[in-house]
Amino acid sequence: MVKRKRVSLSIRLQPYPETLLAELVNWLNSLEQSEKKQRIETALIMAYLPYARESSGASKAEIERCCWETQDMLNKHGYYLRRILDVSEVPTLEVPLNQNEHSIMLSFSSPEAANNKKKSRTKSPSKTKDKNIHRYIDGIFGD
Repeated sequence: MVKRKRVSLSIRLQPYPETLLAELVNWLNSLEQSEKKQRIETALIMAYLPYARESSGASKAEIERCCWETQDMLNKHGYYLRRILDVSEVPTLEVPLNQNEHSIMLSFSSPEAANNKKKSRTKSPSKTKDKNIHRYIDGIFGD
């Protein structure tokens, strides 16, 4: 048996109590070590593999395919998350880009939503004058 060399990542998270990260760390620490490791690995792959591919010199086509695959993984994760936790479909958010209130639509949909777009009806939050999309989204989650 040939021993393969491994790469390593060590990180220590010590969030302040009463933060979103502390809530997540507490939940992760409640899991078995193998399940915790698997969930973190999967989350990192879904969120950051395209960046890693790009920084390692992958071709544009490889990066594009990787983005499509990880986006598919994220979409499926969201779908299963809603099913497991019995959460309704995510509403479409309308976020103004500037004072003229031109807006973009942010829509997060499940795999079956593409087939049922005409059937599903969601409510949009009222328009806000906030120019910063990040502050607006942070406000939704109370940060």
